[in-house]
Amino acid sequence: MNKIAVLGLIEERSELLKSLMKMGVVEIDQVEPDEELRDRIQNPNVQNDLAKIDNSLTEILRALDILSQYVPVKKPMFSARRIVSESDYSAILKNKNKILADADKINRFEDEIAKMKSEENRIKTLLTSLNPWLELDIPLDVINTRYTFCYTGSLPSGTDLKKFQEAIQGEFPESDLLTGKSDADHHYVMLIGHKSIETEMLSLARAWGWNRITLRDVEGNAKRSKARLEERLQSLLKEREEKIKGIIKMADERERLETIYDSLQMDRAKIEAKSRLISTRSAFLLKGWLPAEHSSKVTEYLDKHYFCMVEIEAPAKDEEFPVLLKNGPVVESISPIINMYGVPSSLEIDPSPITFPFYIFFFGLMLGDGGYGILIALFTGIILKKYRLEDSTRVFMKLLFFCGLATILAGFLFGSWFGIASLSKTALWIVPTEQPELMMSYSILIGIIHMYTGLFMKALNLIRRGQILDAVFDVGFIYVMFTGFILSLLPFAPGISISSSSGIVQAGYKIFIVGVVLVLATNGRKSKNIFGKIFGGLPRLYDVVSFFSDCLSYTRILALGLASAIIGDIVNTLSAALGGNFIVKLLVMVPILLFGHTLNFALNALGAYVHSSRLQFLEFFGKFLEGGGQAFKPLKANTKYIIIKTENNLFLNSGLKTGIV
Repeated sequence: MNKIAVLGLIEERSELLKSLMKMGVVEIDQVEPDEELRDRIQNPNVQNDLAKIDNSLTEILRALDILSQYVPVKKPMFSARRIVSESDYSAILKNKNKILADADKINRFEDEIAKMKSEENRIKTLLTSLNPWLELDIPLDVINTRYTFCYTGSLPSGTDLKKFQEAIQGEFPESDLLTGKSDADHHYVMLIGHKSIETEMLSLARAWGWNRITLRDVEGNAKRSKARLEERLQSLLKEREEKIKGIIKMADERERLETIYDSLQMDRAKIEAKSRLISTRSAFLLKGWLPAEHSSKVTEYLDKHYFCMVEIEAPAKDEEFPVLLKNGPVVESISPIINMYGVPSSLEIDPSPITFPFYIFFFGLMLGDGGYGILIALFTGIILKKYRLEDSTRVFMKLLFFCGLATILAGFLFGSWFGIASLSKTALWIVPTEQPELMMSYSILIGIIHMYTGLFMKALNLIRRGQILDAVFDVGFIYVMFTGFILSLLPFAPGISISSSSGIVQAGYKIFIVGVVLVLATNGRKSKNIFGKIFGGLPRLYDVVSFFSDCLSYTRILALGLASAIIGDIVNTLSAALGGNFIVKLLVMVPILLFGHTLNFALNALGAYVHSSRLQFLEFFGKFLEGGGQAFKPLKANTKYIIIKTENNLFLNSGLKTGIV
């Protein structure tokens, strides 16, 4: 990775940023001006421009969501961004204002539809409230006259209407009651009386459980109001259908809306980049990073097309820089696992090449069944061959493909193919179900190799930083202590007798003691006081316990491999044990085999993926990888819907895949 600085003319600033975006290989840093320059800085205030773009982006996204709601598009299982030629892209940009207006039109249609739906719901509620009064030929909008009152209300369904009427009219002879329909919950009753008894009569009615119902937007009697409301409802439904048709007619604008959306996203990125520069009335200064292999091409292009000065220099020895992982087409597949853990520091070695073989090997051993491996490899291979995939999806599919190949290898080693027990005789190595103790020993041995490799990576990182003695003291002496510890426990391994290994064990004791002494003598060296120098190495002795527990973590290789094999065998045994004739067996066996193996495959494949990742994160990366690096984020077209296919040479073959450069 190299540093880049560009000093150019202010009138060429926008075009130069546009060219850098097309190149997609330069990350632009925030430039802080010197004190002497602060008075002459005229950096643009981009907040208003960003706010306008964000508003347009929101409007377009909403319009696209509306189109998806009314005119859904069936997408393939694996889809990628559309490829748009530069000429088509330019033609669409010429109609940008019209397309933005179309987005606004779609949104207004949806707003009007929402209002209509609200009005329809209100009318439906009104119609429901009118149903109890349809048999009454009396204006419901008349509440009071000069001398009378008229109120609609309801009584609980358990109330005796006859007794209620007798109680009201017995107390107030100058009153009247009109009853509407009743339902399961209520009786609907209209109270009419002289105004002089209004308060007392309503009080008595409430004592019986009567509650007033206010009918709004009612004109005349219930039947007349119902007819008017139904007519209005039909009109609204017709209007709403017209608005929906208007949205559907605009479905052809979907791709143009997507294109403008991505165009605005690119404009936004350029504006943000512009804010990171130092600008005066006549010039600007840009600083950033770019991969070393592209330095000459970028410099050549900028010198040729712009009146500017370009300066390229390598970072200082201990200077951190953005991290760009860069590996070949095979090793790049491990990048999802690396990125899940975190980007390594620029001062650390890229862990991808060494992580890749361990990860897929662990996955294969954990899943263990070659038949399942064939399914994974076939499925992902077909996807990679048939579909045009986004980079992230493509890389993940490649990882699963290689995991499938590793699982096929495990099938040969273990003789495990769809849980068929008779095929175990073909095993090239061991049969875990028959030799679990031996498989456990191999699992732990693989773990030791894995962790030793992690310590070796730590030593390489220290050497890379020039800390050679630290590599010897903090890794080499730990190697000695751990190796002695392992040799001393050798008799506990299956197939190894105490008598035959006594010499190795005795040597192990001695090596372990030497390692302990060396660790105690050197690990307190950085302490400032004598007490710390003497006893500073004591905490490192606990690493032996930690190392032992880490070794046991690798027994999950055995556990998952056994689970896959045993469950597969159980499924096969259950299906084979069914009685009946051949046709009955076939009809019952096939569903059992399909369901059982599908479930076994899904659970154990997920377990292999998770636990293989766990072993990398905790037992491996924890030994050497500090992380905390900043991923390389160049100024480029980070589009959502389209890829612009350009015919000029600005799109460099950046190789922005995976590796530290």
